[in-house]
Formats: sequence, structure tokens, C-alpha cells
Amino acid sequence: MKKSLVAATVAACGLCGAANAADMYSPAGLKDVPYVAVPTWTGFYIGAHVGGAWADLQTTDVAGYWAPAGSQWNNTATGVIGGGQLGYNYQTGAFVFGVEADFGGLGISHRQSPYARPDLYYSNVDSGFYADVTGRSGYAAGPALFYVKGGWAYFDGGLNVTDGTVAPALSVTKTGVDGWTIGGGIEYKINPSWGVKGEYRYFDFGNVSADLTGLGDTFQHQLTVNTVTVGVNYYVGNVYSPLK
Repeated sequence: MKKSLVAATVAACGLCGAANAADMYSPAGLKDVPYVAVPTWTGFYIGAHVGGAWADLQTTDVAGYWAPAGSQWNNTATGVIGGGQLGYNYQTGAFVFGVEADFGGLGISHRQSPYARPDLYYSNVDSGFYADVTGRSGYAAGPALFYVKGGWAYFDGGLNVTDGTVAPALSVTKTGVDGWTIGGGIEYKINPSWGVKGEYRYFDFGNVSADLTGLGDTFQHQLTVNTVTVGVNYYVGNVYSPLK
């Protein structure tokens, strides 16, 4: 009889231990333990950015009006860039795809002459509004997103050539130039709704012809711009998804 009671007690204890072990590894057993949250990048966002810009305006005297035909000089300018952005991401696994629009101001005004008289002969680039629409793709590693982007770009700052040796001075300005942009960056989510980022972009606005006098004295501009910015994004209605 005693042996039977001992055996029954041991069996009961074994069943209790097994039940407790099962509770430890079941979702109910984890109810008081913090779970690991996985950030999701899917959704709409809006934000702002600011940074530095380095522009190069290459001017070619195509017709040989000032110098031998084909002569070139460069107008390098540094300035600031700033504005806003909005976009949408879609995440599948660790990969993120989306579309983004950037817009704002590009402050790169500068004048440069190929001669020693910049008050008389010069080309210049004026500051203005810029915009771009790009596709974006990246790889998410926890709260960090590594991405590249590229697409269409627009700039409405003036590209100008002036000859002040005649009266009245001859001048022509081109505005509203289209081009393309490519770049990339890193964004980090500090919480479900907010992300901070650092980004590099290269802009190329192609070749723009300017007829200084209307008589075939043609100049050609090629404007390129490099920018480095920091920014912040707000993700509309975004939440963390817990691990299952």
C-alpha cells in the first residue's frame, strides 16, 4: 500500500512538472515577458530635410563669340538645400519598395567669368525651386533601412550668360530645366511613427542652349549638383507588429 502511494505521488509530481514546463514555452507563459517588436516600413510618410549643395555650371562658347569655338569654363558654387518630402513604402520580407517626391529650395547663386573682368563677361546660376519624383528600393535590417533612389528632377533657377561690353548689355537667361537624379541613404526608426535619415543625391540637368544675341552666338550650359542632407519622416498611422 505504501509503495503504491509513493508511486502515485511521484507520478503526480512528474505531471505537474511537465505542465509547468509547457507553460514556460507557451504564449501564456510569456505574458509578462516583453516581446521583440519588428518595425514595419509599409505606409505613407511626410517629412523635411536640410543640408549642403555643391553645384558646377559648365559653360561652352559653342560659336566662338568670346573665345575660340568650343572653349569652356566652370562656375562652381556652394550653398544650401532644404524642403520637404512625401512618399509611400511597401515592405515584403526584408525588402522595401516605394515612391518619393522631394521639393524645396536650392540656394546655389554664383557668377563666374572666363576672363579677368567678371563684371563684364560672365555666366551665372541663380537659386531657385527644385523638385524630384523618384522610385526607392531598400533593405530593412531591424529599425534601419538602407536604400537607393532615382528618377526625374526639375530646377527653375536661372542659367545666365551676360556680355556687358556693349550697350545695352546682352544677356539671356534659361529657367525651368528638367533632368534626373540618383542617390541613396540610411533611415533609422526611433519609434513606430518617426524616422531620421541621412541622404546623398546627385542631380544632372543636362545641356541647355542659350542664344546670346539672337544671331547665332550660342552658349551651352550643363548644370550638375551634389547634395548631402539630413532629414526626418513621420509615418502616418504606423505601428509596430509583434513577433508571433
